[in-house]
Amino acid sequence: MRAAKVMTSPVITVAEHTPVSEAAAILTGHGFTSVPVVDGAGQMTGIVSESDLMRDRVRPEGWPAQPEHADPAVGTVMIKVPLALRPDSDLADVVSLMLAEPVRAVPIVEDGPLVGIITRRDVLRALERGGTGLGDPTT
Repeated sequence: MRAAKVMTSPVITVAEHTPVSEAAAILTGHGFTSVPVVDGAGQMTGIVSESDLMRDRVRPEGWPAQPEHADPAVGTVMIKVPLALRPDSDLADVVSLMLAEPVRAVPIVEDGPLVGIITRRDVLRALERGGTGLGDPTT
């Protein structure tokens, strides 16, 4: 089965200048674990995950507080070279990537622009539906 059959599209995205707090609201509001970062032309410039948004934001009691209005932009915490595949990629390759790397979502790009995303949940939904054709790359 091809990635295009399983991917979610259109994709909810953020820009590099999006505040971390806004990106966190998008993740929690939609139940996502990550969100692609795109430029004005729809080209993916990165991806930001729950871990990226939490890193260095919660400080132990007694440590100096961060400036009260410090809400960095997503561009300062995102992964700048995310792993991505194409719509014609075999779903088995998407799953292999998810299992080999610490990623829960794989962006799908076609000739540059972001066209979809496949999450672990998308793969599980395909399996739940019976997985027809999951092993056949021509479907």
